[in-house]
Order: sequence, then structure tokens, then C-alpha cells
Amino acid sequence: MMMRFTQSMKVKAQKEKVGCVLTLLIMIVFCVIVLLFPVCGSVSLAGWVQSPGHPQGYDPHSSLTWKKCAPTGHKITLTLIHLDLEESFECEDDALKLFADEVLLFTLCGRKSMKELQASVNPFLHSSSGGCLSVSFLADYSNTERHTGFRGFYTIQDVNECMDPENECTQLCNNYIGGYRCFCRPGYILDSDKHTCQVSCSEDRTGSREGVLMSPEWPGPYPENSVCSYILAVEEGLQFELTFMGVFDVEKKENGECIDSLTIKTLSGAVETFCERDVPSSVVTGSQRVEIIFRTDHKGANRGFSLYYETREMKCTGPVTPKSSLDPQHPEYSIGSEVIVKCDKGHVLKSKESAEVEYKATCQKNGQWSPVIPCEPVDCGIPDLPELTELSDKDPPTTYLNQISLKCANEYYQLDKNDNFTCNAEGNWESESGQKLTDDLPKCEPVCGINTEASFSGRVFGGKPASIKQIPWQLFHRRLPRGGASLISDYWVVTAAHVVDGHENMTMNWLGGTVNGQDTDPVTIETEKIIIHPKYNRVGLTNKQTNYDHDIALIKMSKRVSLGPNIRPVCLPKETDEPVKDGTVSGFGMFKKETVSRRLLYGHVQIYPLDKCDSVGLSATDNMICAGGDEVDSCQGDSGGPLFSPFLGYGSPDKPYRLTGIVSWGPSGCGNKSYKGYYTKVQNYLDWIKQTMEKN
Repeated sequence: MMMRFTQSMKVKAQKEKVGCVLTLLIMIVFCVIVLLFPVCGSVSLAGWVQSPGHPQGYDPHSSLTWKKCAPTGHKITLTLIHLDLEESFECEDDALKLFADEVLLFTLCGRKSMKELQASVNPFLHSSSGGCLSVSFLADYSNTERHTGFRGFYTIQDVNECMDPENECTQLCNNYIGGYRCFCRPGYILDSDKHTCQVSCSEDRTGSREGVLMSPEWPGPYPENSVCSYILAVEEGLQFELTFMGVFDVEKKENGECIDSLTIKTLSGAVETFCERDVPSSVVTGSQRVEIIFRTDHKGANRGFSLYYETREMKCTGPVTPKSSLDPQHPEYSIGSEVIVKCDKGHVLKSKESAEVEYKATCQKNGQWSPVIPCEPVDCGIPDLPELTELSDKDPPTTYLNQISLKCANEYYQLDKNDNFTCNAEGNWESESGQKLTDDLPKCEPVCGINTEASFSGRVFGGKPASIKQIPWQLFHRRLPRGGASLISDYWVVTAAHVVDGHENMTMNWLGGTVNGQDTDPVTIETEKIIIHPKYNRVGLTNKQTNYDHDIALIKMSKRVSLGPNIRPVCLPKETDEPVKDGTVSGFGMFKKETVSRRLLYGHVQIYPLDKCDSVGLSATDNMICAGGDEVDSCQGDSGGPLFSPFLGYGSPDKPYRLTGIVSWGPSGCGNKSYKGYYTKVQNYLDWIKQTMEKN
């Protein structure tokens, strides 16, 4: 028992000795810190933080909240030397929480030796510069055994900013308590950003007529972060010429972009920048004042430049203004020289209201011409275009050599000719063939002979009803005289003369865009002028009954017909002598004995030679077409309506429907196999139609 007691006493004495030594070391560190650091107001530079009741032990429900912040340029460090808390799962009973700059670093419980704390916890217990450390300790209601708690020692220390690679001092750094400062090697000055060192290399050589300029430390490598500005200036009437000498070596990227640069600026604002290894050619500045700027970045080992500058008499060079020439023409001109400035073709003087193209200019002492009147391109302007015609591009450029093209305003029209027009030197729009736009203006003409629906069978007398859009050129007059007509443009209609004979001085309303003869809302087209063919044998003007020769009339409408899918013109025949082909006839006439159709009917007919048709006592002429089919015929009420080819349903944009005949006359008894109908042969009247439309 005595030996055991003695051994126990020895162990206890050794522990107390170790504790005293550790406490002594900490106190020595504390004393050193206090001696080395100035007193910063009320901020304590070192001290202890520990759990309540330490080292005897903490009571249930004990708690502690502690926070300490470092001044600017300092950081606070905490060293835990003791930890003895109740052990629990995820420290849910008793816990010590450690924070740095409001971020949780550790949640601790249980026991850890000083060695364990030094290895895994203490290296991380420090704040950022000017930051804070905080501690939160909380015990629950009871412990199965007594625990001594925790104890730590904190210190506030200066931060050595010079060790931070991001402090951005380009040369030298001096750390002091609470901060740092950058400074430069001899020959450099600190920039206004207090971090960058620059060479003091700018010079003002005003009044110097010749001399040498070199990059700093020439012929050795030039220093980094340089911005050198050299000013050369002399009296008016002189200019500087710069000649590079020896090596020219200014850093450049592989893609050609300058890293470092030598820039020459003149009084006129002209700028030239040089880099790489090729020696630049001599520079005649044309200026009495020149600024040469040399810039370098933060690294590199290039040698820089050396140049010789001298003055020479000021000269003027051409051109005086772009898009002009000089008379006389010389490489350069002495002060006082006069020249005639003439604008290039297609250009005029900007300040002149008239189309003047030349003026006189004199070379001044500053190397500039006076006066300077710019030459600007001739502007042809936006042309005046007829109705329905517009430019292909909105707001196109309209000056010399620019081009425009035209188009029609909607799909139901097309240009009668396509061409590009170029703005010429005289200010006129000119076609590729050399015609002025005003003399050869393309016109928008209706697209003819196209429909949007088709069928392949039917007849008029007893015929098949047409659907809307199938025969969009068909017009109808439903009051007496009842008859049909064909739209051939957006203003003109063709019909049989006998339909309108005696009604020339009356206003007639024609219906279009409908297949229903009793439609209450059709397109109504009002006549302005009715023109009957002059050779038509008009009933009532002679004692003879008409033989229907020249049975054709033109009607001009009072306003432009609004074209669309339901109403659009048919094409006229080609100006050829080719035989008339079989086709389709349409109308609102009788479709069975003494019955007038309420619907637009159509049917296909065959063309026969005149000598194969019975004219029933009337004389047929070469101005007529004989056509018919098996119980297919035009009849009363169809007069004036169209006979067109190809057959309905076989037309296309490449093969449009053409008006080959106009329903004219025939024997009584429609659909009789023994008789055929007669139609005015439109092909024979193309010239009359064209001339009449042009005159009216």
C-alpha cells in the first residue's frame, strides 16, 4: 500500500510539473506578444477563454458565448490547451462550437489531449485580416461524471501582407504592424494606384529641331510597366521627320496584336502604332507637334527602340478631300501653292446647292489645305413610282452606283419587265440597257389567266355549275340586257357589241367575283365608257339586220378593279396566226328550254371549220369561230361571255387561260346537234384592243 501511494504521488507530481511548464511557456509567449505589440485602444492582444468553473468542472445547464475581433491588418488566433466535455452522439448533449468569420469550423465534445488538439484543431483556429473568432459552449441538464470543460489562449497578431501574392506590389513591399506599403527601386516612381512602379521617362522637347529618342535603359532591355510620353513641338511651317535607327524590338503576340507599343500621334489626330522586330520606315509626320508614347506591360526582355528626329519645311499632300483629284498633280506642294480640286465622277461639292464639282484650294503653313469642301456622292433619291409599284427593299441607299429594283405591291400583279436600276453620275436611275427609269418605267400589270380551283367536266346548256375562283374573269349583267363579259385588265372588260349596243351613254353595273346570279353582295363594277368596234353593223342605224361581224366592244370601268382570288383577268391571245384551240365556254344563260341559270355554268366545246357549220341564213366571216359539242352550247343570256382555252382544269402559270372567243350568236334552240354557236375571234382584234386602251 505504501509503495502504491508513493508511486501515485510521483505520477501526480510529474503531471503538476508538466502543467506548470506548459502554463509558464504560454505566459512567456503572452509576455513577448505584449512587449512586441503596441496597445491598440481597448483591444486586448492576448488572453484566456474557458468554460464556467474550469478547472473544477462545469455545472448542468452551463453556457458561454465569446467573440473577439482583430483590428485592420491583424488576425486573431485561438489555441485550445484543454478539452474535457461529456461524450455524446454528434455532441448533442454538451458541445463546444468554434467559429471563424461567422463560419462554423468545429463542434467538439469528449476528451482530446493537447497533442490531438494541436494536430487537428488549433491550426485552423484563426480569422482573416480584420476578422473575428467566436466560441459557443452549452451543457445539458446533467452529467454522469464531472468534466473539467475547456480552456484556450487567444492572441492578436499582425498580418504580413507582403507574403500575400495578391498584394499587387510590382517591385518591393514593406510590411508594418497593421498594414503594408509598396515602394520602387531607384529610377522608378510609384504610380497613383500605390502598387505599380513605373519608369520616370516622359520628356517635353518643345523647341528642339533635331535629336535622338530612345526607350528607357537602351540598348538593354526596357523596363516593365512603362508609360513614356515624348513631346516634340516647333513653330508653324515646319514638320517632323522620324527615322528609326539600329534594332527595333517591341514585344508582340503571335497573332499580330501588340503587347508593348510605340505610338505616334500628330496634331491632326493621325495615329500610327508599331511593335514587333521589323524596323519601321521613316515617318514624315506632316505636323509641327508630335507625341510619341511608349507603353510596356509587366514582363518581357525586349530591347525597345532608338530614333532620330529632325524638322523640314511643311508640305501639303493630296488629296484635299476624299473622292477628288488635284490639278496640277504633284506628290507634295509647298506652302502657298494653289490647286484646283475636282470631285470624282458621280460626286458633287457638299456645300453647293448646284451640281458644281470643283473649287480652288491653297496650301497653308500648318500643312493643311484651305478651303476644304467635301465631295459627296450624287443622290438619285427615291423615285416616283406609279400606283401598285414599289421598291424591292425598304429604304435602300440611293447614292451614286447603288442599285434598286422594283416589285408589285401584291401577288395579283407582275412587272411587265424586270430590271435593276443604277444611280448614275448625272443623278438619274439607269437600267442595265442604259435607259432612264423615267423613260422606261416598268409597270405592274395584272397576272392573267390564273385561277385557284379547277374542274374537268361539264357544259353550259344543261352545263355544270362553276365553283368560286374557277372562272374569276367572268362578269355578269343580270338586268336587261342580260349577258356576260370577260375582265382583261384591272380597268378594262371585253364583251359582245350587241350586248351593249344602244347603252353606250348609260352607266351599267357589272357583277364579278360570284357564281350566283342572284348574289346579294357581289363585287359591283361601274362602267365609265363603252366603246363598240367601229365596223360593227349596229342595229337601228341601217335597214339591214346585223350579221354580227365585228361583234366586240370594250368597256372601261370607272375605277380600278380590286383584284383577288375571286376576280382576276383572263389573258388575251398571243399575237400569232396559230389555229384556235378547243376550249371552255361559260355564262349565266339558258341551261335548258326557256330556263335561265341562276348559277355560272361551263362546258367544253370543240372548234369546227366555218364551212362545217350551218349559219342559218346569216353570213359567217373570218372574224368568227364556230364551236360546239354534244349537247354543249352557249345560249341566250351567255352573250358577251368568254370562250377560253385550254379546257378548264388544264391551265397553269406556264400555260395560262387565254380568251379565244366571245359568245356572239347562234341558231335558236340551244344544244341542237345540227347547229353550232358562233364566237367573235378575239385574235383578229388585238391591235384594236391595244390601241383603244392606250387612247382611253
